[in-house]
Amino acid sequence: MVGHGFAHATILSAAQQEAGISKDSGTDRTSRVLGGIAIAGCVISVVLDFIGTGISDRVGMIQDTISDLAASRTENTAADELADIGIYAFVLSVIATTYGLLRWRIDRLDWKIGSWLLVIVAICVVLIAGYEAYTTGEGPVIHYRLVYVLGVAFPLTVLLTAGQFWEISKRLGIALYTGGALWAVLGPLFFFVPTDYDGAYERMLAGLMLAWFITMGVMIWRDPDVVEQVSEDQRGHA
Repeated sequence: MVGHGFAHATILSAAQQEAGISKDSGTDRTSRVLGGIAIAGCVISVVLDFIGTGISDRVGMIQDTISDLAASRTENTAADELADIGIYAFVLSVIATTYGLLRWRIDRLDWKIGSWLLVIVAICVVLIAGYEAYTTGEGPVIHYRLVYVLGVAFPLTVLLTAGQFWEISKRLGIALYTGGALWAVLGPLFFFVPTDYDGAYERMLAGLMLAWFITMGVMIWRDPDVVEQVSEDQRGHA
């Protein structure tokens, strides 16, 4: 019985190494920090958006977008500040997720492309949050250009990294493939939505995006440094 159990554990371990990520390997301190930031940043951004729109006398959740609420040089109310904090909390979530996934160094072409596309997503989010909020209107307007890039890079990231998670859990893989495809279809439709519903539609898209980042935060929290989890032939090829 002992030998049979050992053999079963060895086969399971080998299968998990082949997949590149362990299913139940525990975690390390860095993974906990990165995963915690990824999850907390998303939760904070949602809470502050609700609070900010709730106390604002000029912005509504249905008609106005998240960036409409954010602070600027000309408007700097308490609601604006809360929205800005929420946006920057999400920025930290994106950065933590990006670093957390890159640490895994999975030797798959789809994973590598998807992970580095996430770097582009992070850059877009940082620029949208930091540059656009405080421009005077005299410089170049890059908001929509960044949104276009984000609209392409994010669903591609989800779809290209989903294959690795399929190896861990078929249900998780199906959910990620479905979510990525759904975002790819619904994202461009934002520009055709009546302006009276801009805010509601954008927040629906944001909710799908946040769901992915929270899921990634959970996966990063669960797994230790990939140096200890990836098979020898996969190490060091990032």
